Amino acid sequence: MKNYTLLVLSLFTFSLCSAQIDFTLADPQPDLIEVYAGSFASGDIDGDGDQDLLMAGQDPGRRTSLYLNEGNGVFAEVAVIPFPRASSTVTFFEDLDADGDLDLFFSGNGFSIGEFTHIYLNDGLGEFTQLANPSLPEFLGSGAAIEDVDSDGDLDILISAMDANDDFVADVYLNDGNANFTPSGNTDFTPVKSASIAFIDVENDGDADVIISGIQENDAASTILYLNDGSGSYSLDTNSVFEQLNADDVDVADTDNDGDLDILMSGTAVGLGVRTILYINDGNGEFNELTTAGLQETFAGTNAIADLDNDGDQDIVIIGSQEGGLPNIFNIVYENLGNNEFDAVDTIGGEYIAACVVDDFNGDGLPDIIIQGFVDRTNVYWNNTPVLGTPDERTEIQLTIYPNPFKNTLQVNASEVIQSVTLFNVQGQKVFSRQGTSNNMELDINQLQAGNYFVQVQSQGNIETKKLIKM
Repeated sequence: MKNYTLLVLSLFTFSLCSAQIDFTLADPQPDLIEVYAGSFASGDIDGDGDQDLLMAGQDPGRRTSLYLNEGNGVFAEVAVIPFPRASSTVTFFEDLDADGDLDLFFSGNGFSIGEFTHIYLNDGLGEFTQLANPSLPEFLGSGAAIEDVDSDGDLDILISAMDANDDFVADVYLNDGNANFTPSGNTDFTPVKSASIAFIDVENDGDADVIISGIQENDAASTILYLNDGSGSYSLDTNSVFEQLNADDVDVADTDNDGDLDILMSGTAVGLGVRTILYINDGNGEFNELTTAGLQETFAGTNAIADLDNDGDQDIVIIGSQEGGLPNIFNIVYENLGNNEFDAVDTIGGEYIAACVVDDFNGDGLPDIIIQGFVDRTNVYWNNTPVLGTPDERTEIQLTIYPNPFKNTLQVNASEVIQSVTLFNVQGQKVFSRQGTSNNMELDINQLQAGNYFVQVQSQGNIETKKLIKM
């Protein structure tokens, strides 16, 4: 007999109204290291249902700290960790050995060890052990992304960088299923350093295409989209022309809710200065710049795309310096109004040489923001956005979602017709959606990686969002 955990929800009827996104500087601030020129990784590393945090950077010495979330956004630093003190880092919590917990990819410039690339396996309780991976190039700065590129069910790593030997490298490193990585020998990539990499399913064919931006060996800026043939082999895309940026960040999301993925990037271009560009996908994998986006032009920063107000569309955070530097350095939150319109609704400090992480750290169902940078180092901002709508009356509608945690399938049952079920990852990106015509839906969600998600169920005008865990 299956032992299901039932998630029982009560739905309310809402009168929809405008709710502006609102962030507040945490007071008191969580006791996190004050760093810049580093990175974050967030995820539930100990299986207790909340989002833990890894930070690395310099202050000016190199530092690395791991924090366990005790709930409500209270962080406790782990006293002894196996990770090097490092800056110019890339850090990802991902399930690299497919055992259901979050492992760590960690590269950068380590104190006393120089440039490194390490893989650490998690025992499921947040204890990490380094696994030797001699085939991975050692590098500092940006230049890595993780995805299942060959559709074999495990996560691979794409790296484009100038390595510790000052050689330019670019390749996909394939996972054997146990977090041992070997180069695939892809030859179509143009190697760049200081790379920003984002995987994107360009034409909705189910495989991981990739866009890579950075500086070529001849010092020319480069932004190139590569198409995946489904088996992890890549070729140059010739459908779209991108501005040749040295992009500090590239992000991918469906910003206009039309069912395909769009591209946001910020950085510098020779002769064109500082740029922030939102490219809209026409649905066939061709991208055109949205010239009316009105987003601030920045460099030396980072961007984030997430549903910050739980209204079903993707909002944008732009962090970095405008041309000329100080005092023109702002972190601006843009609310997505739909129809490719964005409104600057909040400014949360100002940083450059910056990184940020967007996640629900205090467990209230809204994504919070933590920023590190050169100006004010580390700051935590709680999301205080009011939920869209005001409750008019309680109805007798009952909704059950089970099992939770789930592995492959999810059952959704309601006392009235379900119009749609949508899943979002913790960055607010839509990762699954199904339309409904009955009171009961069984959803096959095997393709999603293990981790935390939000499920949004719409039923006859009522919308409810709750947290789920995929094993």
